[in-house]
Amino acid sequence: MEMEMSVGVLLGIISLGSWGVADYLARLYASQAGSNRTAFYVNVISLAPLLLVLATQAYLGQFPSHIDWPMVWKLGTLLGAVIAAAWILYYHGLEIGTVSIVAAVASGWFAVATILAFIFLGEVLSIYQILLIGVIASGITMLSGLKFSSPNNRTGFTYGLASMILLGIATLLLKYLAEAAGPILTLVVSNFVAVVLIGLWNYRSNARLNLPGKKGLHVLIAAGLLNVVGLLCMVVGITLAPIFIVAPISAAHAIVTACLAWRFLHERLTVFQWVGFALTLGGVIGLGAYQ
Repeated sequence: MEMEMSVGVLLGIISLGSWGVADYLARLYASQAGSNRTAFYVNVISLAPLLLVLATQAYLGQFPSHIDWPMVWKLGTLLGAVIAAAWILYYHGLEIGTVSIVAAVASGWFAVATILAFIFLGEVLSIYQILLIGVIASGITMLSGLKFSSPNNRTGFTYGLASMILLGIATLLLKYLAEAAGPILTLVVSNFVAVVLIGLWNYRSNARLNLPGKKGLHVLIAAGLLNVVGLLCMVVGITLAPIFIVAPISAAHAIVTACLAWRFLHERLTVFQWVGFALTLGGVIGLGAYQ
């Protein structure tokens, strides 16, 4: 049990770093090509290595047996729809808002997942954990700036908040489906559905999905591969350890994204927002460190 817990924490840390860099790279591409196009290609690139691993499992005879396929497709379709909506909202927020604000707000998804795990999975929270969730909620409110400096920041915050809720719901669905069908099959089905839905969304909104140029392709490939590493580590982690331990660690990827945006994009926050940023990330790290 202790070994599984330690592995879960380690996977959460790897997820933190992978997602943090992936979000920064996605911001670079989304600012030029648009959020819908970015969400589509990142998910397509993320799906490719998952299909390769699944095919390898089948070839080696390690494919999960006794799978309830109707359940997998029904729950996987629902999960894919939630993920697709979360991706579109999140990348749109990164495109028009301040990266550090949108990423930190969206990182609050772990609080939603923790509450849902308590309600539906019976994972018990301590008073310490409840207090830290309150600290994070306060930090997110402060991070918004209360008096938004621009309409873009206000809109970006709103998209980040919506993405936070959807990602929290997706985490609960991921844990349930991964325990029933295995993490690889779960991610293949859900990502496939997400790619189809994002593609249909782009078609309906008349968004162009032109292939990226050479420079943009390199950024997208890096973002997609880092995204799938982070996602796989998080999903495997929550099957080994409780959601309230792994999810907060993974959610701290906002600190990596914000640091990269501060260093290379020269983004600036007010003192009030920096305090909120510190509270948010401090609460995330504190909750993740508590076992």
